Amino acid sequence: MSSPVKFCDNCGATNRSDARFCYACGQLQIVYGDITTNATGLLVVSHHLKQRYAILEKLGQGGFGAIYKAEDALFNDAIRAVKEMSMRGMNTQETQDAIEAFRNEAVLLANLSHPNLPHIYDHFEEYGRWYLVMDYIDGETLEKRLEKAPAGKLPVAEVIEIALQLCNVLAYLHSHQPPIIFRDPKPDNVMMTDDNHLYLIDFGIARFFKPGQARDTVNLGTPGYAAPEQYGRMQTTIRSDIYSLGATLYHLLSGTNPGLTPFLFLPLELDPLLPGNPELEALIMQMLEMKEDKRPVDTEVVTQELQRIQKIYQLHQDSTFPIIAAQSISTLPIVNVRPMLLASDQQLSFIVAQNGSGQYTTLSEAICNAPAHAFLLVQEGIYKENLVLDRDITIVGNGAKERIILESMDNHCVLMQTNSATLRGLTLRCQASQENNHYSALAIPQGQLFIEDCDISSNSLACITIQNAVANATIRYCTIHDGASHGITIFNNGQGTLEYSDILQNGESGITVTAGGNAIVKHCTIHHNRGDGLVISNNSQGTFEDCELYNNEHSGAVVTSQSNPLLLRCQLHHNQYYGIEIYQDGKALDIAPSCNVILKGNLIE
Repeated sequence: MSSPVKFCDNCGATNRSDARFCYACGQLQIVYGDITTNATGLLVVSHHLKQRYAILEKLGQGGFGAIYKAEDALFNDAIRAVKEMSMRGMNTQETQDAIEAFRNEAVLLANLSHPNLPHIYDHFEEYGRWYLVMDYIDGETLEKRLEKAPAGKLPVAEVIEIALQLCNVLAYLHSHQPPIIFRDPKPDNVMMTDDNHLYLIDFGIARFFKPGQARDTVNLGTPGYAAPEQYGRMQTTIRSDIYSLGATLYHLLSGTNPGLTPFLFLPLELDPLLPGNPELEALIMQMLEMKEDKRPVDTEVVTQELQRIQKIYQLHQDSTFPIIAAQSISTLPIVNVRPMLLASDQQLSFIVAQNGSGQYTTLSEAICNAPAHAFLLVQEGIYKENLVLDRDITIVGNGAKERIILESMDNHCVLMQTNSATLRGLTLRCQASQENNHYSALAIPQGQLFIEDCDISSNSLACITIQNAVANATIRYCTIHDGASHGITIFNNGQGTLEYSDILQNGESGITVTAGGNAIVKHCTIHHNRGDGLVISNNSQGTFEDCELYNNEHSGAVVTSQSNPLLLRCQLHHNQYYGIEIYQDGKALDIAPSCNVILKGNLIE
């Protein structure tokens, strides 16, 4: 039943329920069907909020409330978007929760500044309703764009550009301390302008990651896009957003809404003959892994792989030209991405293919002729040669790394002789006759070498040697195995960072750090080596976090000769001698109880 009177939202005067204008101030009145409800979307054109925001039109309405286009009188009638929160049908507790989420969105966004986020100007409560004022974005949601697209899906190249922008803004959120977890990436929360610039919108359920908290306070997200951990089993993390991003990319490429069958993602069926498609599908399916620890560790990893795939597409499109000018990967700043992974307009790209379909048939010839900062895309084949990296260069395999093999005989596979270089997606095999047993698959006496997603072995010396103070290597997502001596040796003040890699079945230790070396090792498994899993000796240092050392034929870790590593949250078990062995003035900080280790030995009972 309608009330016989209503109150003016502008001056508070009492008016008849059917009055269109306030008799006291002349303000146009909102016409409510029932003023006892919390209905939204009822503001009419020319209505003023806070005596500042003049409503121009209603842009949309849904369960969240309504969005209006308005003029801001305080800033020369600048156009704004005004979000009105709905509390319709809520009980008291639900209303309080909704108001808290609304305030959270306002406060969170007000402290953020990024090209892919709308700016917040104001938030306030007026006559029992809550409002948020932000940038007006002249565009449409990604959901609307999908509805207009043929078969409800977008071209691969467009999806990659969208993905890179989303990675960019998510990386910005995740870079905060503590990280901000968006928790609801999906097409309906992405606004696209006519020039394909995107904005991430609707931060109502975003939250700060809380170290040590086992699970989220509430379970929120959109079915089909929300990661499994958002359903109450554990706390959402950066990898929860990566899952949702993967679901969004799956939707854009397949035309299938993940909400129809949550957690069930059939193959994308991208054309496998088109270079880049297999890698893109593999990346998205990895992002959609049910187990968090199987997904990419952060958006930087996703960005790097997307950039590599984008480069493959560009090379394929321009493959008729003998020299290919690389396009700029993104016009937006990339957060926490290594500079050498960003292609410049001057960078040159070349295809190396044994069958003659590229510019070169051998890697050595390509390196010899390539200018500094070139990008080499290597097709499948067994390349029996040894490489000297004497200029800054990026070498990337195009296809499964098991089929892109660099094999040397009585020499290093790769000798680093420049300031910076990158290897990705390759298999490296160092072969040597018995009388020539002093070569490594990767020899790094200088410079910064980045190695990612490679399979590395050597029947000569160690798989990887890093020596001298001017040498610094970063190794991620690699398998390092069957070294004649060690898996990795870092010595003579050399430095190395090793993450998410598997070191196994080496003739002596998995990792040896000696003679002033320094290693940072995170999230690695070191196992089934015929000596110790880890050796730190002769005034060396290192930080080892979240690693597992097991089934090594000697000790899990050995610390000796005035070395002082830091071991955090490591698991050491089923090693044949000791879990951790410390002798000859060796020291070790913070081993137990943060590490799960039997100090007197890991012998199997």
